[in-house]
Amino acid sequence: MSKKNRHRIVNTTLTQDESGKNKLQPDTRSTQHSDKLFSIIIAAYNVEAYLDDALESILNQNLNFERYIEIIIINDGSQDSTLLIANDWSARYPNNIKVIDQNNCGVSAARNTGLRVANGRYVNFMDGDDKLENNVLLEIKMFFERNANIKIAKIPLKLFEAKTGPHGLNKVFTKPEEVVNIEKSPNKIFAHISSTFILRDVLVSNRLNFEVGRKYGEDLALVAKLVETEKQFGLINNVYYLYRARDAADSAMDSSRSDPETYIPNAEMMMQLIYQHLNADKRIDKWLQMLIMYDLAWKIKRNELPFEADKQWYEKYLEKVTDILQFIDDDVVDSQGHIKWVEKEAIKSIKYSGRWPNYKKNIGNTIIRNNDVEIRIGSKKYELSNLHAKIYVAKYRSELDVLTLVVTIDHLWGEQLDLIATDGLHNFSSVKIQESVRQKMIGIPLHAMLTYEFDIPLNDLETSKNLFFYANFDEVKRRIRTEFAGMLVTIGGGIKKNYIWSPTKLIKFDFNKNEFVIFDNTIKKLQDLENDFKKSILVTKLLPKRKDELIFLRKLALESKASNEVINIFQDRENKADDNAEVFYQTVEAAHPEWQNYFILERDSVDWNRLESLNYKLIEYGSKEHERLLVQATNLISSQADLTIMRPWPKDFGYLRDSYHYNFIFLQHGVTKHDLSLWLRKIEKDIRVLVTVSDYEKKGFLNYGYEYKNSEVVVTGFPRFDRFGLNNEIEFKKSGVILIAPTWRNGIWTDKDTIEIKEQKLRGTDFFVKWQELLMSNKIKELANSGNKILWLPHPHFREVERAFELPDYIKEVEFQERYVDILKYSDVLITDFSSIYFDMAYQNKPTLYYQFDAGNVNNKEGYFNFETMGFGSVSETLEGLQRELHEIIKSGFIIDEKYRERIVDFFKYTDSNSSNRLLSVIEEISVFKQAPKKLSREDLDYIFNKNNSKIELGAEKTKTSISNMNVKKLAKKVLKKNSKAYKFAGYIYKKMK
Repeated sequence: MSKKNRHRIVNTTLTQDESGKNKLQPDTRSTQHSDKLFSIIIAAYNVEAYLDDALESILNQNLNFERYIEIIIINDGSQDSTLLIANDWSARYPNNIKVIDQNNCGVSAARNTGLRVANGRYVNFMDGDDKLENNVLLEIKMFFERNANIKIAKIPLKLFEAKTGPHGLNKVFTKPEEVVNIEKSPNKIFAHISSTFILRDVLVSNRLNFEVGRKYGEDLALVAKLVETEKQFGLINNVYYLYRARDAADSAMDSSRSDPETYIPNAEMMMQLIYQHLNADKRIDKWLQMLIMYDLAWKIKRNELPFEADKQWYEKYLEKVTDILQFIDDDVVDSQGHIKWVEKEAIKSIKYSGRWPNYKKNIGNTIIRNNDVEIRIGSKKYELSNLHAKIYVAKYRSELDVLTLVVTIDHLWGEQLDLIATDGLHNFSSVKIQESVRQKMIGIPLHAMLTYEFDIPLNDLETSKNLFFYANFDEVKRRIRTEFAGMLVTIGGGIKKNYIWSPTKLIKFDFNKNEFVIFDNTIKKLQDLENDFKKSILVTKLLPKRKDELIFLRKLALESKASNEVINIFQDRENKADDNAEVFYQTVEAAHPEWQNYFILERDSVDWNRLESLNYKLIEYGSKEHERLLVQATNLISSQADLTIMRPWPKDFGYLRDSYHYNFIFLQHGVTKHDLSLWLRKIEKDIRVLVTVSDYEKKGFLNYGYEYKNSEVVVTGFPRFDRFGLNNEIEFKKSGVILIAPTWRNGIWTDKDTIEIKEQKLRGTDFFVKWQELLMSNKIKELANSGNKILWLPHPHFREVERAFELPDYIKEVEFQERYVDILKYSDVLITDFSSIYFDMAYQNKPTLYYQFDAGNVNNKEGYFNFETMGFGSVSETLEGLQRELHEIIKSGFIIDEKYRERIVDFFKYTDSNSSNRLLSVIEEISVFKQAPKKLSREDLDYIFNKNNSKIELGAEKTKTSISNMNVKKLAKKVLKKNSKAYKFAGYIYKKMK
C-alpha cells in the first residue's frame, strides 16, 4: 500500500466517564484484532464541520462499540482538516477506527477502498455529514438474528438542519418490521445506500461494488444490483438514519441538482441496468421499473434545468428518456406519487411519441367520435364531455352592471380549447387569460391552466332563465360540468343556497342541473331565497344567538347592496397601522366626508391611541361591529392580502360568502419584485384594484400569470410615499444612521413549535449565522465607536423570536411601536437582503446595500426585478464585500452613487407626493352604480326576513340537508340490506353516476 493509502489498527478499551456513560479510552495493550459485526465505511471529503457528529453518533450506539463495530474513514483528498480529525479519532480508538488517506478519486472509489479492508459481517456506507440514532445498530443486529436468510436491511431517513422531517420514500415503511419480496411488493423501493446494511459476503461473492467515475447515482446503481440479486430485503421502521440537509447546500446531493452530469450519464446508467436485468420476455420486473421511474421522474419533473442546455442536449436527452420509457409500464408511471397528473400524461406521451410535449397543443392523440373528442395516451383516454370547469369568481360589478365569472379548466387540450357561456339562445364569449406556464419539464413548457373571464351585461340576460357552459375544441362543442373553487368564491358547494344579487336579477346555481338559474329581482323572490337560506341556518348546531346574528348579517348585507351609500373599510396589519391604508384613509376622509370610512385595528395596538387622537373612526379588529361593517362594505382597502383581512371569520364563511360584496383594493405593503402570482392571482384574491408604483411592476403583474386585466392594475404610487417625496440628499441631515433590516425566511419553524423551539431552529440556520456575524463584526463595532448609530430592525415575523439574536450594547433594536416612516426618514443607509423597504429608501434618494448570501425565501420565484441591473445599490454575497461597500458609502458622506440615482428615476413613474390623490380617482370610479338600485325600505326588509317557518318545514329541511351531505354510497349501505336486489341495483346506479 502506498504512503497515501495507509491505515493503522490499535486496541481500545471501554470505560465509563463521570456521568456513567460509555466512553472509549485508548488502550496501549497490543492484542490480535478480531472481526467485527459492523463495518461503517465513511467516504469523507471536506467534512471537518460534521465528522465529529457522525462519529459520536456511532460511538453512542446501544451496542458494545469495542466488540461489534469498526469504522473505516477514507479521506478522499479533503482540502480542510478532515484528515486531522479522522486521525485524532483513530489515535483515541485505534482498535475500532481505521483511517485511509488517498488522493481525491470520488465517493465510489473511496467506498470501494473501504470495502476492500472491511472485516465486519455487515457493512454500511454512512456519509460523513450524517448521523445514526443511538438505537440503530442494536436493532439491525437483532433483525438479522431473527431473519438469518435476509442479507439486506434498510431503515428510514429523517432530515435535520436546513430541512426537517421524514424523507418522502419513508412511505414504504408501513409496518414495524417487514421482509419484502420484490415480486409481491414491487412498490417497496429504495435508492439510498447509506441507510442500508448489507451482508459483506453478498458484495464480495457477487463482485458488486460502486461504479468508479460515476459522479451521481452510484447509490441507485448498487442498490438495484443488490436487490435484483437477492430478490428480497428487510425494512426496519422507527429507527432512523439522520440525513443532514445542509444550510450550505454544498453536499453531493445538493450539488447534483445543478450538475449536467445528473442527466444524460444517469440515463445511460439506467439503460445499463435495464439491459443487465432483462428477463426472457426482454422486459424488466416491476420493482426495477418502479425504482428507475422514481429516479427519472425526479430528474425531469424540475421546472427548470439548473444549467444552460442547447438544442442538441435536449435532443440527446429525449432519445435517452424515450429509450428508458419503452421498458416502463403505464401503470408504473401512473403510480408515481411525487409527480402531478399532467406530468404523468406528458411522460407517457414521450414514451409513445418520442417527442417533448408542447403546451400550446394537446398532449396525446385526438380522435373525434360520436360528436365528442377523445385524447388518447396509451390505454387512457380523456373526453371533451368529461371536462370540469372551476368557477373562482362569480360577482356582480355595480359600476359596469355586469356579471363577472372567472373560470379555469385544468386540461391537456392546449390553446385550441375555448369556453362559451350560453343561456341557450345567446352565446357569451370570454377573454382567455393565458397564464404563464407554471408547469414545465426541465425548462420545456408543459402545461398552462387556462383562465376565462366573462363580463356578461345584465341587459343581455333580460329574458334569460339559465346560464351554463360549453367547451369547444376543433368545432366540436360539448356541455361541461362546473364546480366552485377558491377561498372567497360567492357561491359554495357546501350550503348550496348562496346567490348573486344585482339591481335587476337574482342569480343562483342549481347544483342538480349544473347551471345558473336567473330570476327577476323582486321582493317575493328575495323572500324565497333568503327564507330558504334561513332554514339552513336554523337547523344547524350553531348556538341560537349565532343563528340570529347570521340572519341579521345577511339582512344588513342585502340592505347595503341595494343602497347607493359608500362604506369603506381601511386596514393595514391587524396589530399595526402606519402603512398605505393609514395614509390613504386621511385622503379619502378629507375628500368624501359623506362616505362612511372606518379603520380596523386591534385595540391593544401601539397605534390605537395615536390614530384615535387624529380622529380616525376606529373599529376593533374581530369585533361584532367589524363583522357587521364587512358585510356592508363597498370597498375593503388594505395593504395586506391575507385571508385574515378578507374573511376574518372562516368558520361561518359559508353562510355569508354571498353577503360580502366589497371591492378589494390592494394597496400592497411593499413593491412586488418576485413572482407572487400563486398567492395573489385573481382566482385566489379577486383584487379589484392592484396598486403599483412603476410601469415595470405593472408589467410584472400583467406578464407573470396573475390573471388581472390592464385596467385592474394601476400605477399611482404608494400612498405612504406621499410622506417622503424624492428629495435631494442635501436636504437630509446626515447623522450616520445605519439601518440593518433583513427580511424573513419561511419554513424555519412550524406554527405548532414553542418559542423555545422556534429560537433553536432559527439559530441552526445559515440565515441566522450570517446576520449574527454581521452584527458582531469588528467593522460594525468600529463604526459605532466612531459616532455612527447602528439600528437593528427585525422583520415582524421575527419579533416573537427576536431574543435569539445577540445584540452588543452599541446596536439599538428598533422597538415594535416605532413608526416605519420615522425610522426610514432618519436612516442614512439601509443594509438588507430582500426587504422591500429599500424602495422607500430609494424614494428618498438614500443608498441601499444588498447582502444576499442566499436566494431568500424558498418560495421566492424570480420576477421582473434584477438586483444586479435594476437594484439601487451594490449586491454583496460575502461579509467582506459588504463591509467594503459600506466603507465607501460612509466615505462619500452617505451620498447615493449617480448610477443608482439614475435607476431610481427610471423605476418610479411618479416622484411627487400625489399618490393618494391619483388613487382616489380610481376608487371613485368603482364606487358607483351604473344601474341605480331600488332601495329596500324597512318594510321590505322585514317582509323578506320575517317569514316564520313551521316545525314541519324545519324538520324537512334538516332531513334534506342530512341526505345531501351524506355520501350516496354510505347512505345505500346504511338503508339497504346487503346483497338484496335493491342493494345491487343501488350499486349499479352508483357506478353509472360515477
